[in-house]
Amino acid sequence: MDPRTFAFYTDHAAEIARRYESVVSPVERYFAQAFTPGARVLDVGCGSGRDAARLLASGYDAYGIEPVEALRLAAVVAHPELAGRIGKGGLPRTGDAFGGEFDGILCSAVLMHVPDTDLLDAALAIRRLLKPGGRLLLSITASRGDLLSGDRDANGRLFAPYSADEVSLLLERLGFVLISRWESDDVLGRSGTSWTTLLLERRSGGQLRPIDQIESILNRDRKEATYKFALIRALAEIATQEARCAVWSGGGRVGVPIQRIAERWLLYYWPVLAHPDKIPQSRAEAAGGKPLKFRSALSALMEPFAQQGAHAGLTAWHLARTSDQLDAASRSRLQAALRSIAETIRSGPVTFSGSGLGVGPVFGYDTASRLVLMPTELWREFSLLGHWIADAVVVRWAALTQQIARRQDLDAGGVLPLLLARPEATRSVQLARAAYLDAGASLCTWSSRPLKGTLAVDHVIPFALWGNNDLWNLVPADPKVNLSKSDKLPASELLEESKHRIVASWGVLRDRLPEAFGCQAQVLAGEPLPKTGAWADKLFSRFREAVEFTALQRGVERWSVNGSR
Repeated sequence: MDPRTFAFYTDHAAEIARRYESVVSPVERYFAQAFTPGARVLDVGCGSGRDAARLLASGYDAYGIEPVEALRLAAVVAHPELAGRIGKGGLPRTGDAFGGEFDGILCSAVLMHVPDTDLLDAALAIRRLLKPGGRLLLSITASRGDLLSGDRDANGRLFAPYSADEVSLLLERLGFVLISRWESDDVLGRSGTSWTTLLLERRSGGQLRPIDQIESILNRDRKEATYKFALIRALAEIATQEARCAVWSGGGRVGVPIQRIAERWLLYYWPVLAHPDKIPQSRAEAAGGKPLKFRSALSALMEPFAQQGAHAGLTAWHLARTSDQLDAASRSRLQAALRSIAETIRSGPVTFSGSGLGVGPVFGYDTASRLVLMPTELWREFSLLGHWIADAVVVRWAALTQQIARRQDLDAGGVLPLLLARPEATRSVQLARAAYLDAGASLCTWSSRPLKGTLAVDHVIPFALWGNNDLWNLVPADPKVNLSKSDKLPASELLEESKHRIVASWGVLRDRLPEAFGCQAQVLAGEPLPKTGAWADKLFSRFREAVEFTALQRGVERWSVNGSR
């Protein structure tokens, strides 16, 4: 506590105690929501003992600490049941505080008396006193109308102008999560004074938030290869683009099919392995030792396409696969490559990610379901911040490659284009265009304008956002309308208005390219679609989710056909 504030409370303890006891506790209404029945709760800065007594009367194992001796004495006089339950201590110097290990802490109308230089130590002290999973109920002034000189009132008491958002952020950075927030007037009726009450919980398993776990894997984990970057990138992209493939397995865990991660890895590593200068992706490779575990299998898959365009025929292979034109040998090599990649994922980054955290592996693997498992909070982080995480990982991946390949004088700037390479969009839409022309597609998806023999193929979710050439994302459009839409997302109303034309387009592609359309649609839907019945409604629902989530999370401009007719 600030020295001048401490002096005021010492000199006026009796008056202050009477004032506090004259009103009902403003935070008592939150006790039941904040703390479990019978919880061991500490009131930090307990003052007259009013709140500690109410906690005790409500069935909690309540204790209090207070730095002002006169207030400690007044508390026991007013509430004899608190004898032996009130100790010396305040923020940031809490003392023994009855051994700590509390299920809950109440810190009401205290933090504003802590100087800025002590705020971090005060927050750390609170954290030390709480068990993992413990709750903190904290109230702080939202406004005061009686501050006369800087941050002090007429009596010289410090009222540091911490905002609730500032305090909440500080605590979240120390491993707390915000659960609830309430605003209230001053129970003492002071003009211009109002309060904010926060309920936070200390996370279990250390102070790391999910984003800190990701950062620690990327920054602190030892990396013998680029595998951990590939895993984090794949999970970030799957969370934002294939969210329905996630399996909520209970027990606070989410599973992602290892097959979906392996499919992503195949596309990531193909351009790198195809480069004429052997670009090592592990320290062992760079030193002339063992190659990547799946290099041989992936190279065998690439070999027949090596002379068919950029990156050893990546686009040619993708077109052949999408059009169901892979021969039996290529199909076999594809499955062998995916098996080898999946085993590398399981035995490598899934097993060892989190070694720098000191709290054990972050991921797990279920052999029966072939799911890569992670805490639900981590999956939420991938879902909310996936596009940022993926972009950051690519840059770090390039930097690690430069470090691994330092003997080759390789620059990260030369690696980035390889990590960002994808099957070419202009060639990948050829299949959809051919199918639409063959079916005699006659109307623009967005404007219903007659196509009159010419059509463009529009990426509903722009290629610039997702890099996605899946058939469900490709619809016929008037060339001028398509040019107007460009890299925008269709407005919600337009999407609904165009549903029947989108579904008709899917029907064309499903009839002509059934295997490719079915596999790609299953990824979006998160489950196999029925061959008959309401398959289109199910797919359209997931399609709308993808568009709306992308618009909100990426801040993408929405587009309407108005003005393009």
